[in-house]
Amino acid sequence: MISICLTKFTEDPWSRIIMQGFLKALKNSDSFCTVEEIFGYPKKKYDLIILIGIRSIVKRNLDKSKIIPFCEKLIDMGDDAMDPRRNYEDIYLYFNPSSKKLYDHYQYIPKFILEEYLYPEPHDENYLNVYVDHFKYQNVSERDVSIITIKKIFNDIQNSKVPLKVFYHTSKGIEVNRLTPEIPEIGISQCSSFIPFEDIAYYYRNTDVFLPTHRETQGMVAQEIAACGGITVLQDWMYPKTTHNQFPAMLYKKDQEIDFLFIKEVLKNHSKNEIRINTIKKCGFNNFQEKLKVIIKKLFKL
Repeated sequence: MISICLTKFTEDPWSRIIMQGFLKALKNSDSFCTVEEIFGYPKKKYDLIILIGIRSIVKRNLDKSKIIPFCEKLIDMGDDAMDPRRNYEDIYLYFNPSSKKLYDHYQYIPKFILEEYLYPEPHDENYLNVYVDHFKYQNVSERDVSIITIKKIFNDIQNSKVPLKVFYHTSKGIEVNRLTPEIPEIGISQCSSFIPFEDIAYYYRNTDVFLPTHRETQGMVAQEIAACGGITVLQDWMYPKTTHNQFPAMLYKKDQEIDFLFIKEVLKNHSKNEIRINTIKKCGFNNFQEKLKVIIKKLFKL
């Protein structure tokens, strides 16, 4: 039996969900391992340390001498298969599907959905429930694009020909029926409050239409809302194109009005359960769990 340590160095929402998923998968792993969850540098030695986060050693300038001596094997993770930042890992896990990879030790692992939190919830069908993502940009050159995009989205919401109920993630939390975007001053790349997943999942379960507002490298909201029977309406640059088949998507161009009447008609022809089932096939938790077990067992020749 091998000993596994899951550690992270940040408390951001994505890392919390990833930690929860890895912990759940490994605790249900047919007793080939024991697993501990910690925060920060390990204090004892393990057979395997899994770094939860995107390229944690490089990105967070961690002291490798406080990690490497404490494990026989190390697993790191990141967004894509062509990440050139070679670290000290034995396995690098990437989440975005790819037809090629930079190194042999790079291993694809599918994104997962925590299905116990994400499912369709009935609501007033007189309205389309629309979830608008928070304002964000990855680098300064993208700021203007994100501003233009989120202003356009709210303009289209205001011009909707069907009644909408809007869930908007802001620095104050989820604001209901706010019809203007929150755009921070220069230098602040994101405005969104931390909301525990158990709480934000309530809004996902009630969402019919998800509107991303910025470019994502590791986003999962589209897949999570799809597990609740909602569709994503986006421009093609917002989510990695290799993930577009993981959730039902309708694409629009930057100068094209979002037609909520048309979206409502499309939704009439597809049940929420149908949408959920199709996404679970691609991003169900069992897919992730089985792949993770295979990778670890192969690493230790079990």
